Amino acid sequence: MNSLARTIQDIAHDAHEDLGSAHIALSRLESLLYSTLSDKTMSPHIRNLVHIAWNLACDAANTADVDFEAISKALSDCAPQNPQYENVARIPLADFASGQHSTIAQRLGMTQGSLSKAIRDGRAIFVTETAAGELLAVEEKAFPGQRREVEAAQ
Repeated sequence: MNSLARTIQDIAHDAHEDLGSAHIALSRLESLLYSTLSDKTMSPHIRNLVHIAWNLACDAANTADVDFEAISKALSDCAPQNPQYENVARIPLADFASGQHSTIAQRLGMTQGSLSKAIRDGRAIFVTETAAGELLAVEEKAFPGQRREVEAAQ
């Protein structure tokens, strides 16, 4: 793969991870605003403003979730499907990269920051090394992906 294509792939994966982080932050904001609505001492005006903010957070969290799933599928479709390798061990990424994040990230064609974030987030990524020394990383995810259901605004 040429240098430009690798850079585009890195950008896509980094953007995907950032979108996942944004979804988590928006979901937390959604929860915070929802719990704030239970405060009965708020003035009606403030309650209306918090309710609007909660609705915006709900919409943004759902959009981020849907976009995250769409990009996940697009990235998955770009990857080789069902590779057949005999006698290769599947090693969890955290174990495989232990103490050598920079080297392993370079061999996988990604940034050290992306590798560290994937490990820190506890993603189910497994690495195999072929007889030729090529590294392949595969992420296992639940199928079908989880979908958010937003409570109707009251």
